[in-house]
Amino acid sequence: MKKLIMSFICTLSLLTAATSANAANETKVGFGFDQGFGIAGQFNNLNGFVGNDGISGDYLLKQGIFTQKIPFNYYLGGGAFYKWHKDDVFGLRAPLGLTLPFAPQFDVFAQISPNIGYKEEKEELRFALSAAIGVRYAF
Repeated sequence: MKKLIMSFICTLSLLTAATSANAANETKVGFGFDQGFGIAGQFNNLNGFVGNDGISGDYLLKQGIFTQKIPFNYYLGGGAFYKWHKDDVFGLRAPLGLTLPFAPQFDVFAQISPNIGYKEEKEELRFALSAAIGVRYAF
């Protein structure tokens, strides 16, 4: 278990270093609903959420804007989650989302995430579609 945790930390630090070398630092913090109500954060291409029902983390693989006339930005990512509310489920997900900048340094985000989760107690795989919405402040 210690090796798994250390591997995860090393991988995350390498991804963070690679993204910060290629892009300007952009940090966003806010609140929303994803794994219950909680805190949402973004650092460059890494999205994270800690809520009262669970935790999730995503790496944004693709980001962009539609056109100058459409104010929405889009993103596609891959990540993992752990849900501890009611049933202990962990798994992988692929979030697809939109962000809308609505004021200087503020944005609203909404996403859907097809996911596959494993419930250890019943030894079963679950396919599901989850959703998230929230507000973030960039600094």
